[in-house]
Amino acid sequence: MANESGTNLPVLSGGTLCPATLFDGQTHFGVAVAVKADGKESYLMIPDATNITKGQPVYITKPVTIKGEHLAAYLKSKNVSMPDEVKNFLNTTSISCDAFYFSKNERLLNDAEKTVWLADHSGDSDKDTKVTTIKVDDGAFLMMFELKFSEGLIGALTKDEDLGKLFDITGASLRVLRCRDSSKKILEEYAALLGEE
Repeated sequence: MANESGTNLPVLSGGTLCPATLFDGQTHFGVAVAVKADGKESYLMIPDATNITKGQPVYITKPVTIKGEHLAAYLKSKNVSMPDEVKNFLNTTSISCDAFYFSKNERLLNDAEKTVWLADHSGDSDKDTKVTTIKVDDGAFLMMFELKFSEGLIGALTKDEDLGKLFDITGASLRVLRCRDSSKKILEEYAALLGEE
């Protein structure tokens, strides 16, 4: 059982996170959108679509990978012209969204945070008004993307096999993370969910 800003979020069998706040006797609207790429299926889960702005999460259940060669074929079918270097690059690339988890939980600054904020903005003429309305988001946010280059980036772009053998770039990753201590457990459980087969 995880705790995110006072909301228990149990991980249920079958690989879905289900907020305990859904078990309140009220009617909730949830959506699961099946997404398929590279022969593998994932779901974009919105367990409580009516309460996303109140902290209910949105997330994918499995990584989703797009083969660059399919993107190149799609662009070609739409008559999008590309330099040969870009075509070569796309034909040896895969792009994956390895993780996506978002929850929003805005709150007003507490007294200690207001003190720090006022010190940081001591020169502002309207600082006293602003500090009473400034909010912080305690919700969790995680996005992870990975690029893989099967022939290496330099080799694919230059078509210089000798240069590619000398030195090449085989991949790159990008991670965007916002996680306060109150969200750490739920993101750990989410990462475990992504690792299940």
